[in-house]
Amino acid sequence: MKRILIYLLLCLSPLSVWSQDAPATQEEADKLDSLVIKLMNYKRYDDALTAKLREVDILKQLRGEKDSLYLCNKAFLGKIYYRLGKAEEAAKVTTEAAEQYGEYVSNKDENYAFFLDNASLYWASIEEFSKAKELSRRSLTVYEQLGKQDFDLANILIHMAENCDGNGQPQEAIKYDLLALNLLKKTTGEHSDNYIEELSYLQRYYEHAGDTNNAKKTKEHAERLAKEKDQGYVDLPEPVEFKTAEICREHNDDALTCIAYYLTHMLSAPNMNQAAQYVINWSVASEDVNIVIGEKLSKLALSQESMPYFTAFIAASSYYCLTENVKQLDEPLFVKAVTALLQFYEPNRKQTGKVELLEDYLNQQEKGKLEKQLHKDFLADQKLQQEKQ
Repeated sequence: MKRILIYLLLCLSPLSVWSQDAPATQEEADKLDSLVIKLMNYKRYDDALTAKLREVDILKQLRGEKDSLYLCNKAFLGKIYYRLGKAEEAAKVTTEAAEQYGEYVSNKDENYAFFLDNASLYWASIEEFSKAKELSRRSLTVYEQLGKQDFDLANILIHMAENCDGNGQPQEAIKYDLLALNLLKKTTGEHSDNYIEELSYLQRYYEHAGDTNNAKKTKEHAERLAKEKDQGYVDLPEPVEFKTAEICREHNDDALTCIAYYLTHMLSAPNMNQAAQYVINWSVASEDVNIVIGEKLSKLALSQESMPYFTAFIAASSYYCLTENVKQLDEPLFVKAVTALLQFYEPNRKQTGKVELLEDYLNQQEKGKLEKQLHKDFLADQKLQQEKQ
């Protein structure tokens, strides 16, 4: 513990100890890079700037001004300057790093697009919207050519919209913001904070364009989504026809999203049927999970009251298969899946009525005998499975 405290004190001490005459080695640069992250986390931006400038100087000596690592760290200086409230310095150094990266490394990759986008953000913050818009345009051109329809593209489009509006071009701003919102809808969902917040910007652009009708509709749309979000609505993945195992595998993350929603919400939550259907359809077709449902638990599928718990066991089993990277549950994971099922059952049994098997499991759990009972059940299910083969 004492050594840890001493290390932290050294990390957070004034950075005059980092002599400019210290040997220029990659190891020294790596240490400084780690230190910068710690200092940024502690919001010690002045010290972070000192360390990063030293790191950049070392990389320049070791690798030269045309090296990608040197230029990436030079661009990072912009972030520190910006946190220090020195937006103009941030804009200048990031623009210079972006131009050099484009000339010496690549003018077609995502780093180049991100550097241009960051520079545009800094110029916009000091209302240099003409420079900002041009940098946004170039960033957008590069990133669109990568063929990615993702959250990063949405952010670049958002900045482009802001810069168009700052240049007195609200119609252009509306065009780019609608494109951004379409991507946010796909990547984060309509009920996400990102989407709802961006609608307020779209409303402003409509107002600047004199389109009061669409401004009003946009405001009402944002208010409706915010209200629905407060009521528990979320944006789950759209239904998929799982024709092949490969299609299932492509949607494993989406399945996990639906699993997490189903197991952490009450049965009265608005999206439960959608989540349940997705999980069942996916688990039936997936080759990444092989869910063995024994004689006892299979009875949960026999009545309307207990069917939600049959689905919950499938969801819990699928969760542990995916997160533990196994195709079939072993006994410890089987215990975890049943435990998750019971955690889902307890708050929901008032709505569905009590289920005898699950009540028995809860009683065993209270007595500290659940694992012993599940050991017997697991062995019985394994024996039954072997007999069927």
